[in-house]
Amino acid sequence: MINPGQSFFLDTIMQLRQTENILLHSRMIELSPEEEELVTEFLKREYETESLSYPFVAPAFNAPAALWAAKLVYLSALLILYREHKNEELSSILPVYAGEQDASAILSADLCLRFLPAIHLFAKMLDHEDQLAGLLHSILVEWPYAATGSGIEAKEGQELLPADDCLRQLYIDRIIEKKDLRSASMPGIREQVQASMGNYSTTFWKELK
Repeated sequence: MINPGQSFFLDTIMQLRQTENILLHSRMIELSPEEEELVTEFLKREYETESLSYPFVAPAFNAPAALWAAKLVYLSALLILYREHKNEELSSILPVYAGEQDASAILSADLCLRFLPAIHLFAKMLDHEDQLAGLLHSILVEWPYAATGSGIEAKEGQELLPADDCLRQLYIDRIIEKKDLRSASMPGIREQVQASMGNYSTTFWKELK
């Protein structure tokens, strides 16, 4: 049983998942293996619950990807509020994901990564020239599913339409939910979006012609 109060890291991630808000309980950057294990266990349960409503067959939970994204979101928020590190230290505190970015990793990371665009926007509003904002932007470029609706374009040449049936439909659904016209207008994606909306395409999303 996971209980609040066992870890500041866990408390923040639990609240993020439950309320979509970040409340920081500590300014400590260092995370213990015990905290990481608690957060991974919590996210595994969150994934199991959320994936019940996924279309087709949900990919297996990817613990390293989920933990990486949770740490990224948590530490990014800490760095925005309590910047005590030099710019050259940021990439070591917020490393890029080292594993394969398959459907399992994308959906597992998205449990927390979906909140990164808002954090990036906040950092950019505070100082658009801040290296932290630039670093978060570069990460979101690599994760277009999480960046959907943010206006951040995927890296050049990246395949946007996933091969996995579950992730592909979730991606199309998110494009529709966010009314991401740029993504919806791309060749191959437009047809999928229009097929998903069916007869409602002209009434729900008039801008998509």
